[in-house]
Amino acid sequence: MKKLAVVYNKGAVHPMEVYNGLSGTVSLVFAVSPAPAARRLVPVMERIGEVVALTGDHGANASALADHRPDGIVTFSESMLPTTSALADSLGLRHHDAATVERLTDKHTQRTALRRADIDTTAQRLLRGEEDWETALADIGLPAVLKPAWGGGSRDTHRVDDGETGGRLLRTLLSRNPSTAGFVLEELLSGSPDSSFGDYVSVESLVLDSEPHHLAVTGKFPLAPPFRETGQFWPADLGDGLRHDVLKLTTDAVRALGVTSGITHTEIKLTACGPRIIEVNGRLGGHVNELSLRACGVDVVRLAGLAALGEPVSPPRLVPDRVFWQYNNPAPTSPCRLVAVNGWREACTVPGVSRYTPYARVTDLLDGGVMTQALDLVSGEATSHAAMRKQLAQVMDLVSFTFDFEGETRTVPASALAAH
Repeated sequence: MKKLAVVYNKGAVHPMEVYNGLSGTVSLVFAVSPAPAARRLVPVMERIGEVVALTGDHGANASALADHRPDGIVTFSESMLPTTSALADSLGLRHHDAATVERLTDKHTQRTALRRADIDTTAQRLLRGEEDWETALADIGLPAVLKPAWGGGSRDTHRVDDGETGGRLLRTLLSRNPSTAGFVLEELLSGSPDSSFGDYVSVESLVLDSEPHHLAVTGKFPLAPPFRETGQFWPADLGDGLRHDVLKLTTDAVRALGVTSGITHTEIKLTACGPRIIEVNGRLGGHVNELSLRACGVDVVRLAGLAALGEPVSPPRLVPDRVFWQYNNPAPTSPCRLVAVNGWREACTVPGVSRYTPYARVTDLLDGGVMTQALDLVSGEATSHAAMRKQLAQVMDLVSFTFDFEGETRTVPASALAAH
């Protein structure tokens, strides 16, 4: 039986998802990040596979993993892509090389590569320090988006509508993140007014021998300000022509970034002038595997693992016969403590709602800020996009959250969370 190394940090896929998808086919060795959130799951990993505790020493990490003789390597965590690439190189395993990982994880490098390939025209400037602000502002104009050059989950991502406020914000972000790779100021892509839900979609692709095979186009619910994600549904509500354009753009982008194998997650803005690239990521999108299993009975984690091992994989054509959805209630942007979750049991009785999964526990401290931080995951299915909209409206009417905002207790309906 072949052995697959899974480089793990808290991210899109839980260790048990890996085990459920691949048990009986391969054996697993988990190479675990030093991050406390990852190490907390070591007891789970030890029950389902072998474990290597990673350190800051690449040579020691590679040697320790080599002792387990893995036949392939994969990660489902954005933050572990560089580590996985370096380990793969040392062990002679297939994975994105270092240059490809840089194009997948560094937003400035990615935009540059896409622009050179005549795929993307989105204006962007790199900000290494405060001294770069005025020149970048003059080049990009307003409104714009200020965000880290590296990172995910909308961390420290802000809309900028005036130069003075943006300059102050950049100084604050640089002081909080002195070791950052820098920030980028980027043209704000305006969504099409015709978008019936969120004005962007994502495409999950399996790349085999440099050829992208698109597995899913998922629609999105509207962002909570400034750019916090609130969930997705499959299939997206797109006409055939727009779907074709989205998939062609994804194919061109993945090829331009030099991806030869593995899973990619591409986010695309739907503008009045056609689809535009938001970003391409070298891993599976969050919660996509749960969606795929419910919608089509296909385990995308399994496909990714087999591809990493060089096993023959026939990309399936996935066509859900209903609309399958996931909704995340976003945590407030102000720091607070979660006191109570109200109405979730009643929400589970709404026809079509299949599950309510809490992510934050009562008494948890919530840090606030603009990063996407989900309080829960509500899952369901509907006969149509219109029926899904009605289901979700019922859920939002039933669920509310009670928070302690520095001594002030306040109950916020789910429908009003985006404004908090």
